[in-house]
This record gives sequence, C-alpha cells and structure tokens, in this order.
Amino acid sequence: MNLDTIPQGLLILIAPVNLEEVLVDLLLQKNEISGFTSSNVSGHGRHHAESSSQLSMLEQVAGRQKRVQLMMHASVCELQSLVAELKQTFSDAGMHYILMPVTEAQSI
Repeated sequence: MNLDTIPQGLLILIAPVNLEEVLVDLLLQKNEISGFTSSNVSGHGRHHAESSSQLSMLEQVAGRQKRVQLMMHASVCELQSLVAELKQTFSDAGMHYILMPVTEAQSI
C-alpha cells in the first residue's frame, strides 16, 4: 500500500516526569513508531492549581509542574492503538495527549 494514502498523525503525550523512562522504553519497543522526540516542559493552568495535592510545595509556589513531552509521527490507526494501550496501562496517571492529523511531513 502506498504510504501517501494512509492517513498520518502526530501524537503529543504530556506526562509526569516519573513516567518518562517507562514511556521511552514502551515506545522503543513499538515497531510502528520509527522515532520520537522527548523534551522537558512545564505544565501551567487552572487544572494544575486545582490538583495542588499532586504538586510539590515548590511547584505550588512557582505555579508550574515539571512534565515530559513526547511527540511521534505515524499512521493515525497505529497512534490510536497506542493511545488505547496507554489508556489501559496508565489510567489515572496524570497524562494528557493530543492526536492530530498531519497534512505534510518530510525530511529535508
């Protein structure tokens, strides 16, 4: 099948930093994920303030929570399967995800 006809997506996972190694190990085992990026980010907003029991004292004072962000590009179907697995394995782990279509992607 021509890859140009398979809908592509971008999955962005934002997770607690204590899940970084587990998530990296999981993604490295997935043949359908040819690569991904990870970076340290900070979470801000009302949700973080309302769940202050999950924040350290420093995070409460600073108004931000340290998180890890993982981004990967693959077929939408494969990414949806990965999200289903993550929901089952990491329910209530404090992760957030965004899955969006990719209209164009290419190495330059």
